[in-house]
Amino acid sequence: MAEKKATKIEKAYGKVDLKMMREFTDADGISGCEKEATRVMKKWVSPVADEITYDTLGSLIALQKGTGNGPKIMLAGHIDEIGFVVRNIDDKGFIRIAAIGGWWGHVLLSQPVIITTREGKKVFGIVGSQAPHGMPADVRNKVREVKEMFVDIGCKDKNEVELAGVRIGDMVTPKSDFNVMANPNYLLAKAWDDRVGALIATEVLLNLKDVPHAADLFAVGTVQEEVGLRGAKTATYAVKPDLGIAIDVTIADDTPGSEARIKMGVGVTLGILDASHLGHRGLLHYLDGLAKELKIDVQYEALLAGGTDSGEIHKSFEGIVNLTLSIPSRYIHSHRAMIHRKDYCDTVTLLTEFCKRVDWKLLEELKETNR
Repeated sequence: MAEKKATKIEKAYGKVDLKMMREFTDADGISGCEKEATRVMKKWVSPVADEITYDTLGSLIALQKGTGNGPKIMLAGHIDEIGFVVRNIDDKGFIRIAAIGGWWGHVLLSQPVIITTREGKKVFGIVGSQAPHGMPADVRNKVREVKEMFVDIGCKDKNEVELAGVRIGDMVTPKSDFNVMANPNYLLAKAWDDRVGALIATEVLLNLKDVPHAADLFAVGTVQEEVGLRGAKTATYAVKPDLGIAIDVTIADDTPGSEARIKMGVGVTLGILDASHLGHRGLLHYLDGLAKELKIDVQYEALLAGGTDSGEIHKSFEGIVNLTLSIPSRYIHSHRAMIHRKDYCDTVTLLTEFCKRVDWKLLEELKETNR
């Protein structure tokens, strides 16, 4: 029998704060320049945190204390995004850029960007491109490298660029708007990688306000993940967690030409492995069982290329019980990425319940699975 065809677009799943999401993703903050983004996280998490601190690199650490003498749980979502810095300004006023994080040239030409000056002024620009008319085939078919590209802010020469406040070393970020798509479960924005992880960590603390829990909970917006998991290392040493969970995007393989391995809109995605980390089997199996108890659908990620903050968290000190939870996302490492509300909401639900349950007894049971 043929499946019955829907007559209406499905309704929005779960409860999300679109204003909070917009503020997180709209903030400009490449690796090494995350202050604007961490200030947004601080605004939203402060009402439910007992302490707000920073490590020396700038990772934000929000502590919500437990009932006393419980284990420490670190929920880490990296707050930095990929982008660029100004590396040169030529005499004609064109601005050369250096990539911060991984970019593919195909996604950049004619795209808008924002340059943030030292004084905090926002200068609009566009990545320059050529018209195709008369372009040789070898040029047309070539993927341009970032080092070949330039940003045009509409100035007649170098002097005008400098009068606009732009200097070598200034941050350059993608310019993109937050959008709810035709189906309201699909949300488009810049910097889901990985503001969504910082959002989820924040949501868990918001959910557990005035709810008793034994563990001390740390929502951490880590910095400099896109250039080598650097903030995860320093933040882990600052927190000294007994258990750590990294929350990050993963590649959604549900578009044409992909292998349909990881899909958006399933629910929770548990990380078995990535290039930097093997998920702790005890924690993986426990969260898998808890998801089933909560009637949350689960899929499993084995990412062969790329890593997450777990790559540094799990091997700190004498080793930390650690796992990655992923949010499938289309079009990451470009100006615009897409996530699904169900993945977001179900991950928040699972982590909220898990954090309520963790005590020393459960932690020891998880550790025993590797002994």
